[in-house]
Amino acid sequence: MPVEAKVNWTKSADICGKNWWLFGAILVIICLPQQAFADAGTPLMWAGILHLVIGNAFIGIAEGLLLAKVFKLKKLKTAFVMIAANYFSAWVGDVFLGGFIVSHLHADLNNGWRWFWIMVVVTYFMTLVLEWPFVAFCFRGTDGCLRKSLKGNFIVQTASYVVLFGWYWFASGTSLYTKMVIVSPMNLHLPDSVLVYFISQLDGDVYLRHGSGSEDQRIFDLHSTNENDRLFVRKSTIQSNSWDLFARFETGDYQHPTVFQVKEAITHVAVLNWREKQDPPREEGTWFNFGQTPQLGEADKSHWTFDSGFYPIEGLSGTNDSTHDHMFFSYETPFGQWAVRNAMQLPGDLVLFQLGENQICVVDPNLKKVALLAHGRGPVAVISK
Repeated sequence: MPVEAKVNWTKSADICGKNWWLFGAILVIICLPQQAFADAGTPLMWAGILHLVIGNAFIGIAEGLLLAKVFKLKKLKTAFVMIAANYFSAWVGDVFLGGFIVSHLHADLNNGWRWFWIMVVVTYFMTLVLEWPFVAFCFRGTDGCLRKSLKGNFIVQTASYVVLFGWYWFASGTSLYTKMVIVSPMNLHLPDSVLVYFISQLDGDVYLRHGSGSEDQRIFDLHSTNENDRLFVRKSTIQSNSWDLFARFETGDYQHPTVFQVKEAITHVAVLNWREKQDPPREEGTWFNFGQTPQLGEADKSHWTFDSGFYPIEGLSGTNDSTHDHMFFSYETPFGQWAVRNAMQLPGDLVLFQLGENQICVVDPNLKKVALLAHGRGPVAVISK
């Protein structure tokens, strides 16, 4: 059964009679992902591990007993066959989905939720296909084996798929789509004074965007290919009240990245993040550029403060110390996981951030709206004087 989906079928105890202990054990296991600590991984990680290692045995036994009960088959035989079926389909499905299908979806903020539900359907039909030969084996030598195997396969796979869907749903983070509203950049306008520099996903060069709706302008041939590359600023050493724009280029030695100067003496308002304010400053790559969100310009007068977490499930959170409003969103599912990186608070309570590997987005915490600005990474915002 593919690792991505299947849920707790609470009526199975009634069907299997004396095997109430089995389904009690399954219920206990289902609760475990919610107890995982952040420093030991995420609930989704533990859900996947428990499912692949021991969960398939419980599910296989339950499917076998259900099949035996409905079609008067031998319980021991069907249980062992369905255990093998579940381990086979789970590992094959995990490799196929994680290594091929998901990596070729080209999902982003605008279509990620649609792809999620498409993959829910796809994994269900994959389960039917991968486990049918095992179910057919259980009916070998019986009258009407083909018809019975198709019917039996549909019954047990639908029941167990519902179980695992709930298992992974409760371990996932979907608030980016369930709690926020996805809009176009024109519906979430950046201040005209805000300029956004970023590394384009298309060619790895540095581009400049004015506000939300303007066309991107290429300003530097960087040819970046590493997902950890990003832009940052330093105070200019040749002109007061100015900044230099740099690119951090990943090398084989993480402690000694290559640094390129992209633009010199920018007479704009800029801000350093908390690591870059240290002595000596630490310009981390994208992967470790999370935590307290720096405030650009008059954003330091806002009542909102924001933090981004390390794991995708920790997403972006914000608190308003005046109204006590709270905003939080994340996206971590079996079909896609997007961490929040390179976040920067802008004037007007907006937050510019990188979502996943190649999405530059902006969020309005008051309206609970999120928009995709461009496909790229390592963004830096400045304000023109």
